[in-house]
Amino acid sequence: MQGEVAVIREQGQTFAVLAVKPHVVQDPAEREAMVTSARRWFGVRTALLAEDGRTWGPNDIVRWLQNIHVSQLPWRKFSI
Repeated sequence: MQGEVAVIREQGQTFAVLAVKPHVVQDPAEREAMVTSARRWFGVRTALLAEDGRTWGPNDIVRWLQNIHVSQLPWRKFSI
């Protein structure tokens, strides 16, 4: 699997934002599997951010993302 992730350190917390296709956020089973896998890979709580702007994940991370432009996130490519 390859993709883009942003690992954020904000207000004493570390979390990840994983860029995904919109269908991942729309499908409950797929989004749960993606967040579970991402947490295992990156070791932190993870939210999903779809290309169309939809988000899914822990409420505090989703609320934080609503106030951030995606270009401000420290994106990096990953390959697993």
